Amino acid sequence: MKNKIKYILAGCCLMTTFSCSDFLERYPLDKAVNDTYWKTEAQLRAALYPCYEGLQYDLIINLGEACAETVVWGDPTSGLSKVSGGTSSAQDNFPFYNYWRDIYGHIFDCNNFLDNYNAADVPQETKDVYAAEVKVIRALQYFWLTSVWGDVPLIDKVISSEEAYGPRNPKEEVVDWMIEDLKWAAEKLSPEIQTGQDVGRIDRWGALALMARIALQNQRYELAEKVSKYILDNSPYDLYDYEKVYHLEGNSENDPDNKESIIYSLYVKDIRMNNMTNYTCTPVNYIRLNASKTFVDAFLCTDGKPATTGLEYYKRTDVAVSPLSKYPVTHYADYFKDRDPRMKMTLYTPGDAWPGGDDGDAGNRVNATFGLPRFASLQGNNNNGANTKTGFYFKKYNSPELAGLTDQDHNNINVIRYPEIILIYAEALFNQQGETLTQDQIDETINRLRNRVGMHPMKLSELEAWNMDLKTELRRERRIEMSFDGMRYFDILRWKDDNGKMVAETVLNGVLERVVGTVNYAETDPTKRAEIDTNAPVTDKKIEDRVFKVHNRYNPIPQGAIDNNPNLEQNPGY
Repeated sequence: MKNKIKYILAGCCLMTTFSCSDFLERYPLDKAVNDTYWKTEAQLRAALYPCYEGLQYDLIINLGEACAETVVWGDPTSGLSKVSGGTSSAQDNFPFYNYWRDIYGHIFDCNNFLDNYNAADVPQETKDVYAAEVKVIRALQYFWLTSVWGDVPLIDKVISSEEAYGPRNPKEEVVDWMIEDLKWAAEKLSPEIQTGQDVGRIDRWGALALMARIALQNQRYELAEKVSKYILDNSPYDLYDYEKVYHLEGNSENDPDNKESIIYSLYVKDIRMNNMTNYTCTPVNYIRLNASKTFVDAFLCTDGKPATTGLEYYKRTDVAVSPLSKYPVTHYADYFKDRDPRMKMTLYTPGDAWPGGDDGDAGNRVNATFGLPRFASLQGNNNNGANTKTGFYFKKYNSPELAGLTDQDHNNINVIRYPEIILIYAEALFNQQGETLTQDQIDETINRLRNRVGMHPMKLSELEAWNMDLKTELRRERRIEMSFDGMRYFDILRWKDDNGKMVAETVLNGVLERVVGTVNYAETDPTKRAEIDTNAPVTDKKIEDRVFKVHNRYNPIPQGAIDNNPNLEQNPGY
């Protein structure tokens, strides 16, 4: 089926050549082109694909994950590391001037479509379906803008260069506008999952799913609850294989049983590809997207109890720790024993087929099976193997056969999955009901996710007996289930603790640590070869100090954008 799609995409390549241009330099579009182009449905379809370029994995993964603490960016000097470390400045071109520019470029593509689609000699209801898809994509761009920067210029049509120098619109105004656009889109779009030559196109449930996400992010709990419940009760979407949904075999066009991916970014071999395998485990360089130690520690044991306390979860000493726990870990393989099954589906585990080069082998021999991490943290050490900054490797979105090949992945990237709707419903209910849920409500939400992977169910009676609180566990569940779904950064900005303090201020403050260890090559048992130094001093374990303050809730408006438009006022604190 991808063969049909790739020819369509190839025919559109000329339309996407300007997609990375500064949006202020893209006005006016040559009016003669618009006057002569918008005539047929085939032209509408061709014009649709540049809009879908807005579903970029760089924005989904790097922005939504690497700016938080579950995913640690491999380059400590990069702007992505500066965001999570609270040191972003308006002068940083990467990532935020790049992202600001690119997002508004995608908005331009959407606005240009919406300004012209009605000129086509096509039935109105057909035209409106195309327009509805574009409005969903545009709303996603504004979700990112408002979540990262707060107040932003609302541009809903193609404008002249003179008109581009307007002030920022209040965030709440932009959110209201997004929701109204999505309501309109949901009415026009098909309630059927798109298949065949339309695979990957957004349907009614995609529009509603994004509305639910936006409502939750902006604490509009009543709307989030209502919309998410409607999706759960009426949509054709459902849970699928947790591990396969992040890999090529589970892509919707390859397995029609995948009813979990509601919106996803479609990739096609030799036409549109990404670089996620090299970002997660390149065999000859450092890893861009590293799994953090706090993320590893967050996975519960199979009995539903924590493997360790501390972190952002429980600072108290009265919380029950699982008797299955191997903490303090003395051998690397012990991290993965008796833990939530999603851990082995998310991270490379000893015994997995391995794309990461020499695997720390003393003789620099290429190993086909993963047994131990490379404790070297950056590429300046030994480049023959995959150098992890933290000691852990993501398996999600990794294709071992493509390791070392730049931009060769054609694995789809999920934008919104069905489990997110379940978790939106649970969180909205929790807040609507005075921070509580009934056991029945937990069973129809959290335990649906746990049951499909064989994880111990969440029980209110056990949480009480173990001194674990429901709010913490709902948030932990979302972190585990939705890792690499592009929402962790926005979650920790949204959540508050019991004192009204932003969760990001806790989890992004303090020392970011790595696993420290050595390899005993004389040990014949591969599960015992990688030894963890439990007594390593903080200086050896430290990756960096992080300081995240209240004003870091919103990132600075890029100086390049302010230079282009002096009417853009800077966010406080920068």
